[in-house]
Amino acid sequence: MNTLTLHALDSTLSDRLKTRAKREKKSLNQTAKELLSFSLGITAAKPKSRHDEFAPLCGVWTEKDTKRFEADVACFSEIEGALWK
Repeated sequence: MNTLTLHALDSTLSDRLKTRAKREKKSLNQTAKELLSFSLGITAAKPKSRHDEFAPLCGVWTEKDTKRFEADVACFSEIEGALWK
């Protein structure tokens, strides 16, 4: 195995690399290796799931978002007995 050190990355490249690594829950090193391998044709792109296709349109909820939504709509599950007599 060889070691490669990259110097003076511009802020845009550095930020995007960090963002991608964080999103994929991988290290910067692993992310950079995968990007280099893909761009040089050594590995193929991973197929996206159907969820990935629609995520930008639908958004992604955090656990906090989900709990708040469920709390906000809980009243819709309650039955008003007086209205059903």
